[in-house]
Amino acid sequence: MFYEKKFSVDKPTRKRYRLSSFKGYDPESGSGTLPRDYCDEVYNFGFENNTLTGGIGLKRFTYRNAAGEDESVRVISSDCVNPDIFFGKLSDENGPFECIMATSDEYLLYVRLGKSSQWLGRIKTGRRFTSAISYLYGDDNLMLLGGGGEGIYVVSETEDTYVADALTITDLCTHYERVYAVVEGVRTSVWFSDAFDPYNWNVSLDEGGYISLDGSLGEVLRVLSFQDYVYIFCEYGIYRLTAYSDQLQFSIKRLHCDCGRIYKDTITSCGAFVAFVTSDGVYALDGYDVTRLTDKLDDLLEGSKDHKAVFCDGKYYLSFDVADEERAGKEELVGLAEKGADVLAVVDTEKGTAEIYRGLNIRSMCVMSGTRQHCVLAVTSASNIVMELVENGCSSDMLPTLKYWAVKDVDFNEHMNKKYIVGVDYCTKKPFTLGVVADKKVREFRADPDKKYMPIGVSGTCFDFYIKSTEQEPEIKPFGVTVDFLRRGL
Repeated sequence: MFYEKKFSVDKPTRKRYRLSSFKGYDPESGSGTLPRDYCDEVYNFGFENNTLTGGIGLKRFTYRNAAGEDESVRVISSDCVNPDIFFGKLSDENGPFECIMATSDEYLLYVRLGKSSQWLGRIKTGRRFTSAISYLYGDDNLMLLGGGGEGIYVVSETEDTYVADALTITDLCTHYERVYAVVEGVRTSVWFSDAFDPYNWNVSLDEGGYISLDGSLGEVLRVLSFQDYVYIFCEYGIYRLTAYSDQLQFSIKRLHCDCGRIYKDTITSCGAFVAFVTSDGVYALDGYDVTRLTDKLDDLLEGSKDHKAVFCDGKYYLSFDVADEERAGKEELVGLAEKGADVLAVVDTEKGTAEIYRGLNIRSMCVMSGTRQHCVLAVTSASNIVMELVENGCSSDMLPTLKYWAVKDVDFNEHMNKKYIVGVDYCTKKPFTLGVVADKKVREFRADPDKKYMPIGVSGTCFDFYIKSTEQEPEIKPFGVTVDFLRRGL
């Protein structure tokens, strides 16, 4: 007797997917199928009009003078070891001029921009200043610096002097012509100068004074003038101080702040709100309420340290060192240095997007709010050269950055069935590398800009896709992925 046998055969079903619309970074938005518009991991790529771009990098800063010409700024003296930088204004007999100040554990220097751009005023201070503000005193532009020791160091073109000698000041701001200060050792109080006189800190109803806090929110970190108030940021909350010229009109209110421990050097005015980072995320204060600015950085910020931030032209620039376990395995990818921030996160405060950069190794940042330039300046762990953050810039060693984008765990919502990646159709102006990880086996393919299609020929049940590029100005458009589904049938 004979029996007819039925054999199982593969019956492929072919589908084409868009890999991604390249909208940005969000590790919490992933799904098991394509398209994955928000990636799980990215470094040194920018996102613009659904295109992967070169993003932000570094170039050597040049100052645009009154004639519209770019002048180079000399390297900060090697005596100024690991400098932090500030931007401000001073004035002489010809009027105000813009300057950059550099501070280290031993010296304070400043460069007069537009006049040979040489570093001047090599002053042996024996202290590193942590806060600097500009102040117009009569017709004289001053720079007031605090931190690293007792007193405020007042810098003018004609003389430098210390005031408030008995106070160990760590942070400064100006509001209604008074200077407000955070004082180390007296951290539950805020001190202020006489109105219109940063040299006078005498305590009286007609001069300077101080405001005592109850200490329930921890130590005072920073004072910030914002929307007609002085905001006092403490470790675990915020006070709003109503302060006018007349001390009898002062009043203070505690604001609700349901967040973690606040990091001092991230507190930055961003126009309509104040941004800051805590131990559990990035927040925004509109003057009354505290809300989340973004949750896209939460995973990266977990266990991070050395946080610093500035705001410029609608973007919040946040540098920090990641936790050791997140750093492991990426040394070759991003060229990490021993000093300087491992990560620079750039949050577009209007679009809500976030971009992640590595290998810049930024040590200090400041915003240049000049007459002809508005930009972010930085120094890195690689050198004492004053740099500028720009589109399509370089790494800290002035080489093109290695750019990386990835989505993970793509099984097309059919985990048990085998899939076959047939090929990709793409559009790019520069070559890039496409990586396909199939069931943990890695294959890489070079995308030629002269071609529009690339065969892949990789099978598996679950895939990761990544893109790498070392081009200075990549421009990678969304592209398609053709997939065969190998289902079993009778």
